[in-house]
Amino acid sequence: MTTPPDNGPVPARRGEGLRDVVVLVSGGGTNLQALLDAAADPAYGVRVAAVGADREDIEGLARARRAGIPTFVCAVADHATREDWDAALTEQVAAYDPCLVVLAGFMRLTGAAFLARFGGRTVNTHPALSPSFPGMQGPRDALAYGVKVTGATLFVVDAGVDTGPIVAQAAVPVLDDDDERTLHERIKTVERELLVDTVGRMCREGFTVTGRKVTIP
Repeated sequence: MTTPPDNGPVPARRGEGLRDVVVLVSGGGTNLQALLDAAADPAYGVRVAAVGADREDIEGLARARRAGIPTFVCAVADHATREDWDAALTEQVAAYDPCLVVLAGFMRLTGAAFLARFGGRTVNTHPALSPSFPGMQGPRDALAYGVKVTGATLFVVDAGVDTGPIVAQAAVPVLDDDDERTLHERIKTVERELLVDTVGRMCREGFTVTGRKVTIP
């Protein structure tokens, strides 16, 4: 979620020791697993403080529990309105006081309460080179358009769909014999590497969001 432009830069918290992040998932949690693997090395400088989900019985939660990470579930169906759900999710995440929130395959749009609390320090990935091909079908749309290069984007989440300020990108060539599955698999490999590397840098080194420009010192 991004901060309104007149609020200026949003620095990551600095200090001694590990930086806590909360990861939100909706499915298998392969990006979460990449973060857990990286965080096992103290030199990475990041601790996954908790993993939240919008539903029970998913592999992402199981991965966290196997790793001994606290988990929570905040389901939309358990709340009278989407606004109530968003407020509840905000409070559950805030309980862990993270320096960064990572949406790792989290399939819900967060709302105004979450933006107000975590604007400028929530990130998500997209399987395309934003601003091209937003939405859930980035690899399919890239193939249909006939581009020769696509990739993965890490961005600061805002109120739109894949519209937030770009933190980092990595290119993936589109091969002549690619189909949606093969292209998406190669994008996901690059996406995981991009996520792990950039989240680590954001937490260790700090970052600012000024308008649409994200800077990691």
